[in-house]
Amino acid sequence: MKTRIILAAIAAMFAIPAFAQEFEETMGTLPVMMSASDLNEEGGFRYSGKFTYEGDAEIQYTGATPKNATYRTQFGNEASRSCNVRISDKHNCYFQINGINTMGIKKPVVGFALLKGVRRFDGTDLVVEWSEDGLRWTELDFEPLGTDEGSELVFTYRRTSPLPNKENLSLRFRQNGYGCVFRIDDVSVGPKKVKK
Repeated sequence: MKTRIILAAIAAMFAIPAFAQEFEETMGTLPVMMSASDLNEEGGFRYSGKFTYEGDAEIQYTGATPKNATYRTQFGNEASRSCNVRISDKHNCYFQINGINTMGIKKPVVGFALLKGVRRFDGTDLVVEWSEDGLRWTELDFEPLGTDEGSELVFTYRRTSPLPNKENLSLRFRQNGYGCVFRIDDVSVGPKKVKK
C-alpha cells in the first residue's frame, strides 16, 4: 500500500506543469557585436540557461540613448539602453527565443521596444510570431508605428495580441520585407495587465 502511495505522489509531481516564466530580456552584455546564436553560445543574454536564443540578427551595443529610448516596459522599468538586436533589411533575418512557458500567465503578451531606420515604414514588415514546434508559426498583431516626421530612429514600446498558454513556446522576430532595418530591445512576456 505504501508503495502505491509513493508512486502516486511521484506521478503527481511529474504531472504538474512547470512554472510560468514572466521575463524581460535586456539583450545582455557582449564584448563585440555578434549574432544571436553566437551570443547564446557565449551565455551573454540575461536569461542564458533558462532560454535558448538563435538567429542571424546581430546583437549590438549601439543605437539606444537617453534621447531616443525613453519608454517604460510592460513591467514599468525604464529602457535598458544597453545592447539591442539589429534585424537587417535582408528578408527573413530573425531573432528567436526558445523555451518560454506561458502556463498560468493571464492573457500573456509580448512587450518590446521597436526602432525603425526609415521614416516611411510603419514596422509591419517586422513579423512577431510564436510556435510550439518551430515549424508552424502564428503571427501576433501589434500597433504599427507612425510615419510622421521624426518617427524614425526612435524606440517605441509595443505590446502584441495575446499568446496562448503553453509550456514550451518559441518567439520569433522576423524581417518580412526589404529596405528598412529594425532594432528591438527589452523583449518581455507577461500578463496583458501587470499589477503595479
